[in-house]
Amino acid sequence: MKHRDAFKAAVRNVQAIQWAKTHTLQDLEDLVNEMSSLGEDVTDISQLLNDLSEIDRSLQADMSVSLEPEASEIAG
Repeated sequence: MKHRDAFKAAVRNVQAIQWAKTHTLQDLEDLVNEMSSLGEDVTDISQLLNDLSEIDRSLQADMSVSLEPEASEIAG
């Protein structure tokens, strides 16, 4: 029974990873909203969405900073 539970958990993890590879944060937000409206407990998924959104914002900020030319390059 213990191995069966571990196997089921591993399958769920693989399925979640595959889903995440082909969907956007907006898709996840839509899913959370839909599940919540159906009365599902979405606390864990909402926290995941918040964490992923924060990572996305951080990456976007890093990218915009790295794309800005430095003052020495402008003075060129």
